[in-house]
Amino acid sequence: MVEIREVTDKDLNAFINFPFELYKQDPYWVGELKMDTRALLRENNAFWKHGVRKLFMAYQDGKAVGRICALVNHRFNEYHLENIGFFGFFDCVNNEEVSAALFKAAEDYLRGQGVTAVRGPANPSSNHIYGLLVEGFDSMPAIMMPYNYPYYAELIERAGFTKAKDLLAFERSKEDQFSERFLKVCARCEKKGGITLRRLDLHQLTKEAEVIREIYNKAWAENWGFVPLDPQEMKDIVSELKSIVRVEGTCILEENGVPAGFYICIPNMNHVLKILRGSLYNPWRLIKAVIAWKKIKDARLIMLGVLPEFRKRGIDLILIKHIITHGVAVWDSAELSWVLEDNAGMLRGIEECGCHPSKRYRVYQKSL
Repeated sequence: MVEIREVTDKDLNAFINFPFELYKQDPYWVGELKMDTRALLRENNAFWKHGVRKLFMAYQDGKAVGRICALVNHRFNEYHLENIGFFGFFDCVNNEEVSAALFKAAEDYLRGQGVTAVRGPANPSSNHIYGLLVEGFDSMPAIMMPYNYPYYAELIERAGFTKAKDLLAFERSKEDQFSERFLKVCARCEKKGGITLRRLDLHQLTKEAEVIREIYNKAWAENWGFVPLDPQEMKDIVSELKSIVRVEGTCILEENGVPAGFYICIPNMNHVLKILRGSLYNPWRLIKAVIAWKKIKDARLIMLGVLPEFRKRGIDLILIKHIITHGVAVWDSAELSWVLEDNAGMLRGIEECGCHPSKRYRVYQKSL
């Protein structure tokens, strides 16, 4: 028998600890800091000001065997004129009876909220960890990207979910080369003049963050699944990243003094998180983590955007070229993730700059 229990804020520890036990022998899975997950899941987190959620855990013979979050993001539905809910934070033993019970609990809750479909995994939105890994299980994920057992896809599909969209990740090393066409387009754009590229001023981070938020929200406005970042969410992101962002992994592109595009590339801190195992309170792991931090040789491009009115001028390619010339040069390799599978223009540019596909993530959906 599978017992499903609702999780309250007082019971968050069991919910947060479960994947650490499930994946303790896996060489690639990386858990986030438990304190960060706890802060995100608490009902007083800024995200839940425009959403509601229920957390559930599954037990067999008194032992935890699965977890799931069911949520409604009202801001998402208002922005996209949809009426859907989401599932996220899904982790489960390889047992269809357990996964079916978890999805039933989540779906019953969402039906009670009046939504007509459920999509996921979303932890808890596309601005956080998003999608399910379906290709590329043979290496550790990049920072803020999901990793899961291969059997998850089968459990989700057996629960009646089908593919909604795939998200693609690409890798690029120092040795990979730009295509001739890519270089020609960049050169032609640069010849027009008026373009300057500068690093973020980390001493004026609040001001710079607002510039980035405005570009990001406008650049991604029409993308599938996107939800604009509000000032508080941007503040939370800055708070999370300011201790690990390296200035050489940042750039704002201006055309005639007007901010037109940007990117942020961060060191792949998963090498550190893998050692920490979710906690900062083990001194020996902490020492090892600090040493590992200094040895990180790969990074992830987490944000890139160009204002719509500046597109089709090659600016996006100049930014990508700058990332590689001045970012990958600092590290040995970088992951560009994620990109929608049907974003043909971006995919073409990424491939022509020497990147190659590395991982595939899937977002599922089911009618209720």
